[in-house]
Amino acid sequence: MSPPLSVDRQRLDVRLRGDGRRVVVLDDDPTGTQTVSGVDVILEPSPDRFESFFASSARALYVLTNTRAMPREQATAYLRSVVSQIEVAAQRAGQPWAAILRGDSTLRGHVFAEADVVGARSAVLLFVPAFPEGGRVTVDGAQSVEIDGQRRNAADTEFATDPTFGYVSRDLISWVAEVGGGRSAVMVRLHDLRDHGSVAVSEALERAPAGTVVIPEAQTDDDLRLVALGLLDAEQRGSTVVIRCASSFAAIRAGLVPRQITAIPSPAPRRILIVCGSYTTSSSAQLRALAAAGWPVAEIGVDTPIEQLVMLARARLDADDLAVVSTPRSRSDDLSLSSGATMMERLTELVRALRDDVDAVIAKGGITSAAAAICLGGQVARVEGQLAPGIALWSLLLRDRSMPYVVVPGNVGGPDALTDVLDRMR
Repeated sequence: MSPPLSVDRQRLDVRLRGDGRRVVVLDDDPTGTQTVSGVDVILEPSPDRFESFFASSARALYVLTNTRAMPREQATAYLRSVVSQIEVAAQRAGQPWAAILRGDSTLRGHVFAEADVVGARSAVLLFVPAFPEGGRVTVDGAQSVEIDGQRRNAADTEFATDPTFGYVSRDLISWVAEVGGGRSAVMVRLHDLRDHGSVAVSEALERAPAGTVVIPEAQTDDDLRLVALGLLDAEQRGSTVVIRCASSFAAIRAGLVPRQITAIPSPAPRRILIVCGSYTTSSSAQLRALAAAGWPVAEIGVDTPIEQLVMLARARLDADDLAVVSTPRSRSDDLSLSSGATMMERLTELVRALRDDVDAVIAKGGITSAAAAICLGGQVARVEGQLAPGIALWSLLLRDRSMPYVVVPGNVGGPDALTDVLDRMR
């Protein structure tokens, strides 16, 4: 296989700036900000917020749709409403815009139903699930996930057994047919990408019939930059392309970069709430590491009165300036979106009650991060950068203050991820 090509980042940036379209990333949960900085996230979409974006000089905007937490029909209806608001605001401002559907690198979510909302049936769908920063790469026709230093086919991970978004296909062309209702797909192989550069992608997009899914293999960000150049070339020559991708490609296409946060802005938060709703294996391991470090975890049982949990959390905040709460670690095999939503309602009720008791929040899990941020009263957040790879620090704008808010994806980080973030915050 050819070695990775070195891509002139300045050349790509010039191409992006010359494109003329404003970029709106429609994020199906808040973990899509794990590779960007210096950009706003709209948590509660509204026409006036989109009008403000198009009236500004901002290059890109993230919009939290949180549709991964919704049933398919609700998700597509909500996404359609948000897209309609954006289109109206863009027309009023006389500004062209491009949509990016940001989704999960482990192949979960309403991938094709959401793509159809923005026209995938009559266009070509460019699907880019690679997330190199997180050890998720697209090679040999499949999506691979790095776990404990070992690369595994995504079909062999816990993500493939998700009760809502599970799958069995081991290669991506079969996965598209399985999950996408029999759609056809073509791969852009890594050796073609590296031998021929961006033309391998542009030709694939231009030759593909409407409704086809084009999937480029990628192992590095430079591979993804070649994909971006190929996309721009194809669009410039008249191709209509819908984009569904993981966070890395969304950032590259939007012209955004990560920023390592070395210190929390002064004054450092004193009273911190850690809240976990994710059921992944890594989430449970991180909670166990917190407990081993002397920070007990209060589980939100199905029948435990919320008032009792609030009192317990406040007592721990008073004693240690820290409270850790989570959903139960035992997860029913038949857990559905509706039952998960019921548990999340209990979690957010607790967070809402503690709003005035805390100075910062660390949220573990995508759906958890979205729900907790909104129930705190956040409508807009500013992505400051990353505390660690894949872990974003937001400034959550509340009605009376700005709160440090850390988004830790459920499938990111080793056992010490939460304890390390906590140490950085304190």
